[in-house]
Amino acid sequence: MIDSSPPSGPPRLIRSVPAAAWLPPGSTAEVWAGDDLEVPPPAVIVRLAIFRARELYCVRTPRGFDLPTLFLDGLSPMEGVSRLTRQHLPTAPGGDVPTRCIGYVRNIVPEPDESYRLPAPLAHVPVFTPRDPTLDPARGHRRLDQCRTGPGSAGRTALVAHRPRGPRPDGRNPGLGGRLVIETSPSSAVPGG
Repeated sequence: MIDSSPPSGPPRLIRSVPAAAWLPPGSTAEVWAGDDLEVPPPAVIVRLAIFRARELYCVRTPRGFDLPTLFLDGLSPMEGVSRLTRQHLPTAPGGDVPTRCIGYVRNIVPEPDESYRLPAPLAHVPVFTPRDPTLDPARGHRRLDQCRTGPGSAGRTALVAHRPRGPRPDGRNPGLGGRLVIETSPSSAVPGG
């Protein structure tokens, strides 16, 4: 569930990857970050970042560990992130969890080739996090520092940025802290994002 809180501030470009190896020639990947962003269209995949203190939790994929991820395949970003929170945060009362978008990868593909299956010239992969930082992830999650990427991941580029933390459930804003890792190259589950 994406709640109706107004976005807080514009997104910040934190990295640009010209000639990104996982995109067609002439393409660029950009990583944008913020505290509570609007989701730019078209969003094709959503990811869920579950932080506890300075830990980021991830799940096993065929190629190692990664953020919980869902291809939208016609769903809205709100419907996609709701599915992810119901699956990965089962302790949440009522199942739906208010979230906020903390960043996204923007694929800029001026001339797609036959291998590129996402919309062009733009496709977005937003990353959401729960507004309540006390919710526990489902069993089977691992802390990112315990996770190792699988075979074929040497070419991945992990972008690490300080993640802004939004207001806590008590309404106080704790400021900046922690780290956000956004994989900007495809895992087996996430082509182009």
